[in-house]
Order: sequence, then C-alpha cells, then structure tokens
Amino acid sequence: MNEKFTPQDPPLNINIFRHGESKYKQKDVSIEESGDLTPKGIEDVEKSVEKLISFINPGEEVEIWSSPTGRTLQTSKIISQILEKNSIPLRKNGIKIFEQLSEVKNFSWNLFYPLVVGGEVKFAGKNFFINKDLTNPNNLSPSRYFLESGIKNIDLNYKQTLPEEYIDEIDGIEGFVDVTKRLMRPLSLLKNIKDKPYRIVIVTHDALSGFIANIFSSGEMHGIDPGEFINLERKEGKLVITKVGNLNIGNSDLDVIDEFNKKLM
Repeated sequence: MNEKFTPQDPPLNINIFRHGESKYKQKDVSIEESGDLTPKGIEDVEKSVEKLISFINPGEEVEIWSSPTGRTLQTSKIISQILEKNSIPLRKNGIKIFEQLSEVKNFSWNLFYPLVVGGEVKFAGKNFFINKDLTNPNNLSPSRYFLESGIKNIDLNYKQTLPEEYIDEIDGIEGFVDVTKRLMRPLSLLKNIKDKPYRIVIVTHDALSGFIANIFSSGEMHGIDPGEFINLERKEGKLVITKVGNLNIGNSDLDVIDEFNKKLM
C-alpha cells in the first residue's frame, strides 16, 4: 500500500460509468440474462460510449469491471459491443464482475429521501410525517446527507417518536464509510497495474459516481445522470479528474482523488 507510482509509470485511465436508466426489475443476474435498461437508458449509454471512445488512446488495454446487477451488466454489454464495433478490443477476460461494486446495501430511496427533504412516509402499514428540521437540520443535499452519515446524527429523542419498524429499516442502510471500504477493495487492485497502458471502465451505481461528482462540485452536483461517466487519469503519479458527466474540466486534483491516491498509489 505504501508503494508509489512514479512519473515514468505507463498511463492508467479510469472511467466511473453510471448505469443507464433502468426499470429496476432485476437484481443480481448473469450477464446473459441482464436486460434491465429502458429504451432511453440504452440510448443514453450508447451516446456516452461514443464520447468515451474519444478518450481511449492507441495501445491502451481496455477492461470493464461491473457490479453484478442487471442494469450494470447490460450497460457493460453495450459498452463492450460498441468498443468492439469500433475495433477497440477488450482484454481477454473482457467484463469482470465484482460484488463489491454493487449499490448501497439495504437502501430504499422512498425511505431515505424524506429524511433529507421531509414529508409523508408510508411504511409497514403506517403513515407518518418526517420533520426535516430534525432529521436534516443543516439542509444537506441527498448526496451530502449520505456522505456525512446523516441518519446516525438524527436527534435521538425525535428518532424515538418514529415507528420502530422504520427506525430499524433506516438504521440498516449501509453507511458511507462501509460503502467506501467495499468499493476500495477492487479499486486497490489498480495499484498493481504498471506494465502497460490500461483503461479500466468501472460500471457501477450512484454511490461512487455521485460521491466523486459531489466532492468535485463542492456540493453543487448531486451526481451524474444515468449513462454518464467520469474520467480519471494518472498524471505524475496521481489521479486527476478530466471529465464529470457532460463537463470537460481539464485537470482537477480533488480531495476525493487524494483519498484514492492514498489507498491506490
């Protein structure tokens, strides 16, 4: 972990690719069974891959890493097919599936979002209201609320007024620290890539892509749209961001990338 890259190391480029718009009907499936994207989701991914091609340099060995869900696997298949159609071969192992790249565990948007903005919740046969002034007193965005473990910081006295079943459910949502540790396991493999120019396309969920976009924009962006990607490049031994969604931003060395660098480089 303490071994450092030098400026002489060959290029390493990483694309964090958010899956396309989905029907959310498939969970973990085989890549052959995957087919969870909407027609718009397929079109968005196809357009993004055309943009991705412009970033790929001659001689790069390209590999796709994917979460095991239907929507990420179908996105990965589309990326693979378009790259090969454009004579950009994948490494022999093609698409590698990592369970660690899956979405936030036990997460339900319908239960999480009211904690951020307030409003009515229907759960376990009960209707009740969430007071955001007590669950989100600092008025954090959804991404920032997740990053700062807002659920754990809810006033305990107020929390005890909520239905017990709901409390158990939101307390079971995987925390940001645990998500980060899980995501970093496959990413830590990148530190061993030193022999050739590589590009790793990581097809995953908003937990990773949204985190990077949110930090990059100092909270202005809550994430990137489904089917968009972030481009990271290794330069002088560090990872820098050069594209977030539709924004081409030159070189941006961010705190989040510093965290990647500490763990990967």
